[in-house]
Amino acid sequence: MRVKYLKAVLRQDVAYFDLHVTNTSEVITCVSSDSLIIQDVLSEKVPNFLMNFFRFVGSYLVAFALFWRLAIVGFPFVVLLLIPGLIYGKTMMGLARKIREESNKAGTIAEQAISSIRTVYSFVGENKTIEAFSDALQGSVKLGLRQGLTKGLAIGCNGVVFSIWAFMCYYGSRLGHVPWC
Repeated sequence: MRVKYLKAVLRQDVAYFDLHVTNTSEVITCVSSDSLIIQDVLSEKVPNFLMNFFRFVGSYLVAFALFWRLAIVGFPFVVLLLIPGLIYGKTMMGLARKIREESNKAGTIAEQAISSIRTVYSFVGENKTIEAFSDALQGSVKLGLRQGLTKGLAIGCNGVVFSIWAFMCYYGSRLGHVPWC
């Protein structure tokens, strides 16, 4: 898959590389990171999505079969669970993309310094290279903090789930019928 992807990238016009690629290491970095993302999606994300989707559908089918009045009351709450999840997923994907771009900048600086280590050493450019590398990492540090804050907010939104459970337990007790007894 990586070879096919690299061939597709190399088949681009020269103008593509003039506009979108600043150095050769960026092409290799993009091929590696994109193939890892594709591998992650195929090996983990799709199976997890299918499992959770069919678990959701199966749970509602069982709920309608056992206690249809409670299932109908709980059905509108699905929106309260889906919308924050979709917003969280979109935000995390955007932050991950930005973090990857910032990390690629730092990686490019490190690769250039290592590939021309004799030149860096002979012109006493170690400190300048370290400063450039540190400056390139500052963007990913800020984005990492935003990513942590977003994850914390998502965990904090579990209160919505607990509220829904509490309401469903209350309403089920008011109906007075326990189907599994």
